[in-house]
Amino acid sequence: MLQLLREKAQGFLAWVVVLCIAATFIFFGLGDYFSTSGSSQIAAKVNGEKIRRETVDILSERLARQYEGRIDEKNLQRQVLNTLIQRTALLLAAKKQGFQVGDTQVAELMIQIPAFQENGQFSKEKYLKTLAQASYTDNAFRHELAQDVLMGQWEQGIIQTSFATKAELNSLVALLDQKRDFGFLVIPADQYTKGISVSLDEINAYYEKNRSLLVAPETVALEYVTLSLKALAQTIKPTPDEIAAYYQEHQTAYTLPERVHARHILILAPENDPAADLAAKEKIEAIAKTLKQGGNFTTIAKTASEDPGSAAQGGDLGWFVRGQMVPEFEKAAFAMHKPNSISEPVRTSFGYHLIQVVEYKDSAVRALTEVKSLVEGQIQNEKAELLFAEQSEKMSKLALQQKNSLKPLSDALGIKLEETKAFGRAGGDGVASNAAVIQAAFSGAVLTGENSSLIPLAEGEVVMIRVKQHQPAKQESLEEAKDNIRQILMAEGSRAKAKTVGEKMVQSIRDGKKPADLAKQNTLTWISKTNMGRSAPEIDRQVLLMAFSLGPIEKASVAVNAQGFSLQNGDYGVIALNKIIPGEWATLEPDIQKTYQEGLQGAGGQWEYGLYVNQVLRDSNVKMMKDE
Repeated sequence: MLQLLREKAQGFLAWVVVLCIAATFIFFGLGDYFSTSGSSQIAAKVNGEKIRRETVDILSERLARQYEGRIDEKNLQRQVLNTLIQRTALLLAAKKQGFQVGDTQVAELMIQIPAFQENGQFSKEKYLKTLAQASYTDNAFRHELAQDVLMGQWEQGIIQTSFATKAELNSLVALLDQKRDFGFLVIPADQYTKGISVSLDEINAYYEKNRSLLVAPETVALEYVTLSLKALAQTIKPTPDEIAAYYQEHQTAYTLPERVHARHILILAPENDPAADLAAKEKIEAIAKTLKQGGNFTTIAKTASEDPGSAAQGGDLGWFVRGQMVPEFEKAAFAMHKPNSISEPVRTSFGYHLIQVVEYKDSAVRALTEVKSLVEGQIQNEKAELLFAEQSEKMSKLALQQKNSLKPLSDALGIKLEETKAFGRAGGDGVASNAAVIQAAFSGAVLTGENSSLIPLAEGEVVMIRVKQHQPAKQESLEEAKDNIRQILMAEGSRAKAKTVGEKMVQSIRDGKKPADLAKQNTLTWISKTNMGRSAPEIDRQVLLMAFSLGPIEKASVAVNAQGFSLQNGDYGVIALNKIIPGEWATLEPDIQKTYQEGLQGAGGQWEYGLYVNQVLRDSNVKMMKDE
């Protein structure tokens, strides 16, 4: 159902409906609203099946609440009704085609839903509790789930039978894996700024023409107090007795586990290949014999081991503890405690190993002198967490007692009262760069001078703010705006100059002049690139997009296909296409070929399903009803 709606939905509002309406079906108990009985007003009929106005209103209201009035209600209702019409038409079509969903199929799907599971297993108690919280009955939920499965059967039946022909794949790869040879340069606009002069008349004219745009933005300046878990921890100084007692109580936390430093030699052997297994076993036994005769383990591992990760290091695996290796390997390694002892051949799922223990260490409690700083830090953190919770609660209470000042709170808790510079809705420095702080500062009672609630800044850090100064947006006078206008006009002039120079270069390149010579004449650098793909990371994205937008030369009078374009920063680019190299299917790795094939088949399946949806809607008798 969701994929269908994605294909059919158009625009932002429809996407909102697509992403939210399924959750509304599943968790808000609408099964009963699809009933054809009752005297409620009817919004539409699809092949005689009624869609109740009450259903549309409930769904629209819930979706509107999620978006806090940022969506036009009438448009939202139309989108919701269209979605319900599509759903109803597809359900009826699926049933007409003979598709059915059994109770067992629904039950098997239901128990896989994470919301109804505990410890990875379906919990009937949690299932019923979740439905009850959503005012949903068991029968209604199963009914809606069955409907989604019913529609999904036909959808997947179409999508999964789609295929891609060889010609289609060749065409797709030729386009998407295409490479290009091209050259380009960028003309910096700011190199012409010094030559641009702006008169007072031009400033006045710009001001009069753009007066409505020359508005000083709304700003606020804050005072704030910050509570930090880290800062609180630094004020806590545990006594030697506290440190000793904590160490004794938590010794397991400071116990080093049993561990082994080992090397190994691996001969790979698949488990389902007897011949390969026998050959690997004979090879490892021969190596074991050499080692027993005095061979050097490290030297042999470098040349004989087939483990690409450790062979170059003489088979060295470093230190490891129990649980980090496969069981067979671990058992053999931890059974040897004597340095440089070597195991008999060990069979694992990877193959045959010879293991040499470099060093073994049993579990041991670290001395207090070794872990004193760790113990002290843990005590500080635990005490700071309690203090953080206490002071957070006090801050909230004091902020409510005197809503229009943070000073009493600052004095009572000894927290420094700080201030920000004035900033706009784009934010400022320090705490003023935090999105939650910005939102709070420009909203509700906080904007009128009241203390905010506690605002999280980061893990273990909160802030409380108050707007100390608020400057509403206002029209700038000519005097206030003239310097900004001068900069705007100078920038426009320099960009225009860069564009003029660039356009002349483009025409000269089309006439057959060498781009590198033209670049040199303008003290610029022509950059040539060959065999570049669509995602070449070393090239500016705008330049790359322009390079792939150019086509072959179509006019005999044009020597080279060259084009100019403005960059987002105001600079001007000139680009010339030299060669187009189509992608070739045969050159792709098998996994890449598979990705292309699956992607094209999936896209084709979605397109075919979209045609089916359109046909179902065309064949359906949809009647929009006035209130009955």
